[in-house]
Amino acid sequence: MTTHASAFDFHTDRTAVVFQDKPMAFLSPALTRAYVAARESERQFVVMTPSASKLTLPLYQLLQREGCIWMASAADGTFYNGFTGQQYRWNGDVFAAEEQLAPDYLQAPAGSDGVVQGRGEILHPASESTQIGAFTAALFRELTGSEPAGWGIHEPVSEPWDTAELTRYCYENAPMTSNIIVVGRPRPGTEVPSIGVLTVTRSSTGVHESVELFCESVDPLTEDELATFGSAMHRAHARTALAGHTMLLDQLAFPARFTGVSVPACSFFGPEALQLVGPQQALAAAGERARLVGVPPLQSLAVTYHRDPSGGRQHPLDEFTELIGKLAGGKF
Repeated sequence: MTTHASAFDFHTDRTAVVFQDKPMAFLSPALTRAYVAARESERQFVVMTPSASKLTLPLYQLLQREGCIWMASAADGTFYNGFTGQQYRWNGDVFAAEEQLAPDYLQAPAGSDGVVQGRGEILHPASESTQIGAFTAALFRELTGSEPAGWGIHEPVSEPWDTAELTRYCYENAPMTSNIIVVGRPRPGTEVPSIGVLTVTRSSTGVHESVELFCESVDPLTEDELATFGSAMHRAHARTALAGHTMLLDQLAFPARFTGVSVPACSFFGPEALQLVGPQQALAAAGERARLVGVPPLQSLAVTYHRDPSGGRQHPLDEFTELIGKLAGGKF
């Protein structure tokens, strides 16, 4: 078995560590090679940063995979998981988890208070005519106002946006999963370029294209924007999609701090997602702010959520979670 020890800054038989002593760590070619080397040698892959560092979305997502961890180094010399805040200690071979949370993790991060998060997925037929990227472009247009600008497998991205080239890459990479970084222009009124991660996988049912997108926003999405989002996702044949708001990200990067959760603003369920319960029953279950999009037999459900869950209303996240359970289980 090849160990590729030169890809790491420090390693044992069970652990491979790469140090990223910088304000913002990103998914560079060197980090990608180190990740692959760690997986091939069956080591846990650890990216170590100072506790004040942040991760870009692509690196953040990579380190959430099995066998990876983001280890933040606090000023007092202790270590903690940058995702969960759980403290760790080095035992000479691996990082061992302890019970307490790190004080640094619980400190409120300094960051912007206006970020829009979008997610969506579509199922393509397993056909040579399938084109990857059109759905991703539709999500970018709705939430950023512009087409994507470029794509690549490392940061910074190397290729201009081109769905034909993107499709060719995914086709040649199959049956392996393709993880693509997509960058776009800033949302109007902001300065930070939008960023997303596109994942393309093959299964027995077809080719799955899913994307997660972050962009800065001066204000929350308006009612008109949310209505347009649902309609656009129906036209794009999304299976499911979600637009929401999150906070405490600086330059769309993730701190080793508790930042809360994204709050849903509009959820979307395409015809495939409504097969179990039917459009009318789904509409009745979703409440007063739901509507059906399209015409029978291909109708979708779009639900918008109150920004202020006062007056006895459920929190949008609770509403969304409850609706997911109903649609998945067919129980009302």
